[in-house]
Amino acid sequence: MSMNEAKEKEKTTHESFGQIRFSRVSGNARFYGSELEQDHYITMEVHHSEIDRDLSRDWYFASRLPVVAIRMTAGQFSEMITSMNYGQGIPCTIEMIDGKPVEKLPEQESRKEFVHRKFKERMKEFAKTLREKQDKAKEIVKKKTLSKKDIDELSFHLEWLTQEVASNIPFFAQCFQETMDEVVLEAKIEVENAIQHKINVLGLQALHAQNNLLSDNNEK
Repeated sequence: MSMNEAKEKEKTTHESFGQIRFSRVSGNARFYGSELEQDHYITMEVHHSEIDRDLSRDWYFASRLPVVAIRMTAGQFSEMITSMNYGQGIPCTIEMIDGKPVEKLPEQESRKEFVHRKFKERMKEFAKTLREKQDKAKEIVKKKTLSKKDIDELSFHLEWLTQEVASNIPFFAQCFQETMDEVVLEAKIEVENAIQHKINVLGLQALHAQNNLLSDNNEK
């Protein structure tokens, strides 16, 4: 570079200048908002940026460390770009903020484990309450004559039991089934995305090979 060319070169930085990059990554990882570990996923990095200008063009350079770095499953990424302006956003896993790694994603029970635990707690509470109501009912029926208050109380206990057996317990079963359906759907989406990515990669490789073959033939 001549001295005159160097004089015409300018470098500019500003806190609003940024560069963003999405990448496909291979490697096993867990994700916030996902029930499944993934072998292939998407990362996003946002860096501070500077612009170097000369008379021929502009050059953009990213800072070494990102301002923020996140990772998403392929399904989360697809949902994000197809659900703009909807809801409160899509879950993602933050990896770095202001150039510093964040704490490792904590272990979190799965939806299936959560529903199981809640159902177990509910059944324990149900058994305890049932015993209490059974004891109260026994005390009532020991009486020689039942008052209207006694009859109303017995009716209340029966209605509670009916509600618990007919509605609340099936509700937990429904929640469990819906959770399993969601896990299966997520797995299906991730498998489809992985297959599509592989097809795209193989397709590009085939195109490159074909272009190289055409170039060789043209040279001959």
